[in-house]
Amino acid sequence: MPAIAHAYRRGATYTWRRRIPQPLCRFCKGEALIVSLGTRDPRRARFLAGQLTAHSDDMFQRAMANADPDIVMTRRQLDGVFRESLLAHLDKLDRVAAAERADPNFDPDDSRRCDHRMGWVFRLLAGRGAAAFVDDGTAAKMAEQGLSREDVAEVSATLAAMIAQGAHRMPQQRLEALLINQEAPATSVNLSLAQEVTFRAMATAAFATERRYDGARIEDEAKLDAIVLGEVTAITHPFAPLTDAAASQSPTTASKPVPQRAKEAADRASDRPSSPRQPSPRVVSLENHPVIEFGEAMIAARARDEDWDTKTQVQARQIFTLFAKLLFENNLVDVADLRQSHFADLVGLLRAVSPSYGKSPKDQNRTTAELRAVGAKLAPEARGISGATLNRHLTFLGQLLTYLKAQGLPLDPGISVALLRAKTKNRARNKRAALTNEDVGAIFRLTCFTGCKSWRQPFEPGPDTIHRALYFAIILLYYTGARREKICGLHVDDVGELDGVAYIDIRRNQTRRVKNDQSVRYIALHPEILRLGFLDYVQAIKNLGYSLVFPDLKSPSSRAPLGDRLYDEFLEGMKIAIPDAAVRKKVIHSFRHALGNNLKQARVHTEIRADILGHGGKGETDERYCDPIALRSMLADLIKLPAVTAHLDAQPIRLLGWVSDKKPAPFARQSKRAAKGASPR
Repeated sequence: MPAIAHAYRRGATYTWRRRIPQPLCRFCKGEALIVSLGTRDPRRARFLAGQLTAHSDDMFQRAMANADPDIVMTRRQLDGVFRESLLAHLDKLDRVAAAERADPNFDPDDSRRCDHRMGWVFRLLAGRGAAAFVDDGTAAKMAEQGLSREDVAEVSATLAAMIAQGAHRMPQQRLEALLINQEAPATSVNLSLAQEVTFRAMATAAFATERRYDGARIEDEAKLDAIVLGEVTAITHPFAPLTDAAASQSPTTASKPVPQRAKEAADRASDRPSSPRQPSPRVVSLENHPVIEFGEAMIAARARDEDWDTKTQVQARQIFTLFAKLLFENNLVDVADLRQSHFADLVGLLRAVSPSYGKSPKDQNRTTAELRAVGAKLAPEARGISGATLNRHLTFLGQLLTYLKAQGLPLDPGISVALLRAKTKNRARNKRAALTNEDVGAIFRLTCFTGCKSWRQPFEPGPDTIHRALYFAIILLYYTGARREKICGLHVDDVGELDGVAYIDIRRNQTRRVKNDQSVRYIALHPEILRLGFLDYVQAIKNLGYSLVFPDLKSPSSRAPLGDRLYDEFLEGMKIAIPDAAVRKKVIHSFRHALGNNLKQARVHTEIRADILGHGGKGETDERYCDPIALRSMLADLIKLPAVTAHLDAQPIRLLGWVSDKKPAPFARQSKRAAKGASPR
């Protein structure tokens, strides 16, 4: 067979490589594009290589035709990014140091070493990115600066942890905001340069420990001049320009010009009102408060870009409205007047309300004092929203601040919502415990799998095996490791078969969202799923005209996530199978941890586990491309899972009666009657 253009065999698979045109190399990190085709089949490799070659031809042609000399940031713009990042990180470290000094056990030497360690972390990330590590030469330089072996080991461990968690990449929104401030285009090259410069600035700020722990601040001299000048000019008129007479009274200070920043501060001070701020005449109600108006504009932009789905928009709108309400009640209607204390007040409110805040429609019309009163009825330890929810709200507010800054609005640089985030005491893996094989075995011995009394009594022994979400969704959760809502929200078109390999397609659809782009993936179906008749079940559901794989979870009277209904139905069974499930933190999500743990114990490679669990890949080919070879490879690893359903006998497909008759769910009709005041039967 003739050679394949731009492709060659590397080991067992083919790789595509093409040199980047010389005029474009200055925008790239390398001189060639290299992509693994992930196939051993030369015919498949020829097809993929042809597609990539055609795409690269078009890309190179457009890039050469639209060459822009200003596409890469100038030195002035790079310096601007460095300056803004340096000042922001210096302010952050100053606040952290101030908080540490309040501790009676404060040790400045320990804090200085900690800052030096993080300085080296940022320096290595700036220079090496994801390939950063502590080599012998770097370790020697650290030792020259006084770092011990333990410090060097800590730097190495921190680097590894940040890279593993993706923290070696700056949030794109933060980088875009920096570029907007410098009027630079948000190209991939500029984003990469901004990230490098930001890490260098953060390293410089971290190494400047003399400022924080030795009191060596070079700006104090300029402040001294400004203060003395202010005292002299106050004799004639507060903040008035320095007159000749006043200048003659202070020959020492009059010889130095007034710093521009001091003049601006004086101008702001002279305009500061002596009485509490009154609402602007433009603001006549809470609905047109600037926080709500700008918040709605940002929500609309994110929705238009398909970055936020409906659920995310509702969550963002909820916290924007509450924040605006708190500000409006305190007569603050100008975003330029926002200070760190206002965000701290909001966090204080969220820690004082009822944990169920936001679930009742009445909360929308309650004042902040009324919300506090509702929370005050509870015990102190029972008040407040969870730390995870608080952090989500603060993330939305942080994004709003970035949006306001991008619109050119003046904001206090001292605001940092990150300082208010709740700290998690446990590792992410400990938040939800994995199910052991014994736990899973007990679950699949429940009568909803082996034979139950009726669909209303699924956990009492009987002759019926009913195929519904409580049967197949639980099985899918164990053998796929997908999240609850991804399985419950499957559509019949999301189930397919390719060259004898059955799979489900985890993608966005009309029913539920997908957490992020890397969550979009294909998952091969374990033979046990097929043996128990899942494909026959899907075909039966499809023949009835349903779009949902599990229509029994859908209630026309509720907009709650479908996974909530499954959770309510399965909770009783979980308590029967695992009596101490609550104490051991075992929930439906624990199936996902169980799959990850079982694959790890079976020595399945990390990248394969990431593909199955949706933890991200290097490109579209890794995450989205549906290839029979890739599916078979995934299936070979999934077969390594313990077949905990082997004791179940395959039964003829039997649907719920009201699903077969295409009638509304009985629990939906009951909810409607209860809403009208009728007593449910």
